[in-house]
Amino acid sequence: MAGNAKKQPEKPAETDSKKSTSTRFLMFRFSPEKRGAAIKVFIAGVLALLMFSQVISSYMQLNEVYSSISDANSELSNLRSENVRMQTELEGKASIRNIKDYAENHLGLQKLDQSQIQYIDIQTEDTVEIDGEEQNIFVRLKHKFEDIVAYLRG
Repeated sequence: MAGNAKKQPEKPAETDSKKSTSTRFLMFRFSPEKRGAAIKVFIAGVLALLMFSQVISSYMQLNEVYSSISDANSELSNLRSENVRMQTELEGKASIRNIKDYAENHLGLQKLDQSQIQYIDIQTEDTVEIDGEEQNIFVRLKHKFEDIVAYLRG
């Protein structure tokens, strides 16, 4: 067994007579090469656990995003069905029959009969009236000034 590369536990010799046999522990002695390999394995294990936890965390975030998308899609579906219902209700209220009933029952309007209709005939020719002769600028200024004075006098 001397050629076996496995660690051999050594039991420490009891130096104190007061120690009981139940408090003994095993001590392992590692060679420096094996100690470095054990540290590397430990670090690799810790890194593997960190990567695994990061993958799990990203899957959880992805699941939350998919859940929120599903909730938004269901809300969109509900809103679309509500829109269809309201459009149908609006079309029903805006029908000609409903408008006629509202006008007759609530507003007291009635359909006209022939005796209430009166036609008027307006006979006018198309004419163009010219507003006086063209005046020069001084005459127009004089008229404006006179208008202002008349306005101020009351």
